[in-house]
Amino acid sequence: MRSQLVLVLVTIATLGAAPRRAAAQRWQDATAECLGTTAEWSSKVEVADLDGDGHVDILLPNGGGYSTAGAPEPTRIFRNLGTWSTPGAKCTEISAQAVLGFTGLARAIKVADVDGDGDLDILTGGAWQTQLRLFTRTGATWTDATANLPQQLTSAGDFEFGDVDRDGDLDLVIAEWGAGAPQSSTGGRTRLYLNDGTGSFTDATAANMPDLLVRWSWELTLADLDGDWDLDILVASKSSPRSFAFKNDGLGRFTDDPTALPAFTNNYALEPMDIDRDGDLDLVTINDGPQGREHLFINAGDGRFTDETAARLAGTANPSADDNAAAWLDVDSDGDPDLLIGSLDSPDRLLLNDGAGVFTLAAGASTPSDTPGTLGIAVVDLNGDGRLDLVQGQGETDFDDKVQLGSVMILADTAGPVVRSERLDTAGGVLHARAHDHQSPFRLHDLQRVVVRYHTGGTEHELPMTWYGEALWVATLPAHDDYAVCAIDRRGTETCDLGCTTCGTDDTGGRDDVIDPNTGGDGGCCEAGSSASGSLVLALGVVVLGWRRRKTRTR
Repeated sequence: MRSQLVLVLVTIATLGAAPRRAAAQRWQDATAECLGTTAEWSSKVEVADLDGDGHVDILLPNGGGYSTAGAPEPTRIFRNLGTWSTPGAKCTEISAQAVLGFTGLARAIKVADVDGDGDLDILTGGAWQTQLRLFTRTGATWTDATANLPQQLTSAGDFEFGDVDRDGDLDLVIAEWGAGAPQSSTGGRTRLYLNDGTGSFTDATAANMPDLLVRWSWELTLADLDGDWDLDILVASKSSPRSFAFKNDGLGRFTDDPTALPAFTNNYALEPMDIDRDGDLDLVTINDGPQGREHLFINAGDGRFTDETAARLAGTANPSADDNAAAWLDVDSDGDPDLLIGSLDSPDRLLLNDGAGVFTLAAGASTPSDTPGTLGIAVVDLNGDGRLDLVQGQGETDFDDKVQLGSVMILADTAGPVVRSERLDTAGGVLHARAHDHQSPFRLHDLQRVVVRYHTGGTEHELPMTWYGEALWVATLPAHDDYAVCAIDRRGTETCDLGCTTCGTDDTGGRDDVIDPNTGGDGGCCEAGSSASGSLVLALGVVVLGWRRRKTRTR
């Protein structure tokens, strides 16, 4: 009865905080208040707090057509003013400052601190055999740092930053489709640029990447597929017989695993997420099913996937459509990831997770029917009301890009983040964690911070962890009596994962995923995340180790 009362009170509070917009759809158009008229060919969109003011800004890569390069177009950057509760403009364009008015051919734009100075830098361009462009920020000043990249022409369909060689800086992986139109090109070799720590990059493709051509690749992501805490590479392909999984040896050298993914052609996009709560990353792939349907691939834990689409994504949840983008998000704040699909020939679709990784089409309209060219989706709380908003890149023709604000049909975020940690070195040393807020692609502003809290001699210390790609974090743990990894999301909700000090083995010699006996300060949890078992682990940790922090709390 008490839980029912809490639900009623939360619902009333949520309704009371509703914006003054009609609630016919889950998301309501606010484009005019932020972007105005854009009407370029936009593909993947990005969101990031470029200036560190607490408001998430919008980045739109433009230029380049479908089968021909088309005319160069300006990359557009909009600063979020944070004035959503007052009349007037909510965003202002800062393209002339942030990318120095760059006009070119770009299918992607990404943000990362490449030079380690604490400021976010911007990478864009590089499509249709042009040069990638890098713009670095120092304080309030932006500089064209393209000279720090290899000087070579690329046909970059996508790219991602991540520390692939574990040297403490962010490297760059590029999906390359080759010279000419992607539909007819023989393909391109996926490229790797290694960072020297100062934001200068060297081409390591010849020595470190598989010597094979990927045809028509417009999507790439970095993810730890096999649970060894290094970044592997997933590359989508529309024209090859399959998409690709390149496994990392831990030092940034990659090999192709041709059996990792079920083999299907026509994969436009892919996005990883743990949908069945077993601690490893599963995968949605776009347009590579029968008649352009999606697939759901489930990870066996070792980076090899099986097709479970028929059981998990059936009927109206998976129609035949010209879909182009996918994003994971928790729209109902129930602690599991839902799925938003961006489409060209039908309305964008929201698919709800039943908590066990089975998806159904959400009733009613999700977004206004004015997004006929969705090629990219970014999920973000733009106006600070706790509800997830959308930025939708519109391409294939010159449609306006869209900003859609979450209505009262999107519940304000109250679910705690997901945290799973593992110490790789029982003498202390390196500690890894996966922490995110039920969203993918993960972006740094999704969480306020990820930290390690540890005790020495009865004194508690806090150590920040460092993001190194995907939703992965790392820290070097000093001598300690016990520790916990804690993630705090943008709403101040905190989840902690009690650290492991000794891990046993099960009867087959594998990892023992249960609580080990606590004797003399040893013991703890092994591979315990934020699942139901994780709650038990932390509850026991409060008793055994003396932690006086709740697993999830809202400040």
